[in-house]
Amino acid sequence: MGIWRIVKELNYPLHRNLRALSVFEYPHTVNYVIKRRMQIDSYMELPEDKRPPRSIWDKPSELNEWFERTFSDGEKQTEFKLPVREDEIER
Repeated sequence: MGIWRIVKELNYPLHRNLRALSVFEYPHTVNYVIKRRMQIDSYMELPEDKRPPRSIWDKPSELNEWFERTFSDGEKQTEFKLPVREDEIER
């Protein structure tokens, strides 16, 4: 298990000086690294065929286009439909 996973699971700052600070007070570089690592972790949680190629991870517009192509069925979602059976509703 990597150091990042341990820190993430324990909800413990990477350095003892950060314990006294709110997350909003972390230096920009620390915030960037944490957010970047969370982004990479989220990509790795996707099935391999749905994972974006590493070459576009730093290109937001290409990444957005890639996700739209990969996760869309060809149509933009304009509404959310929740199938509900009347007999399952508690009264």
